[in-house]
Amino acid sequence: MSDRAVARRYAEGFLAFSKETIGTKKGLEEIISFGEALDKNPELLRFMENPEITYAEKSGFVDAAFKSILSDETRGFIKLIIEKRRSEEAPDITDEAKMLYRREMGIEKAIIKSAKPLPQDILKMIKDKLESKSGKKLEFEIAIDPGLLGGVQATVGNVVIDGSVKRKLSELKEYLMESKVD
Repeated sequence: MSDRAVARRYAEGFLAFSKETIGTKKGLEEIISFGEALDKNPELLRFMENPEITYAEKSGFVDAAFKSILSDETRGFIKLIIEKRRSEEAPDITDEAKMLYRREMGIEKAIIKSAKPLPQDILKMIKDKLESKSGKKLEFEIAIDPGLLGGVQATVGNVVIDGSVKRKLSELKEYLMESKVD
């Protein structure tokens, strides 16, 4: 079984467990919080993976470090990951949990790229239009790409809507190259 498949199974198990105990949304928020802690502190993952540190020491650390921010259920899940020696998959488990939750809630990821930061009213208008056209609830990521030169490029799932100056210049170039000069 690939590492990603293992991560997906643990994420599915955790979301099913949290749905029955603390609620899916709270479970997801907590597992994301744990994933962010791993991103900010790579030494935390090294600690969890270290075979010279006993399970009891790791378990005690998880309880002490996360007691104020994670429920007993989420801390228990983290300890299960440690016990099963799956710590290296913890970041992937977090990513898979986010993806599964989005799918369950009918949320799709959308990326809006522009050459420069866009004003909030323009962003809201683009977001509203994309949600209405797609008929889905969208979770937006905003990115700046100076290579676009101007305009906006939006990606919803695997559909790209490219209104960038770069694309329009490329189309103009193609048109001029195909045109015959008499």
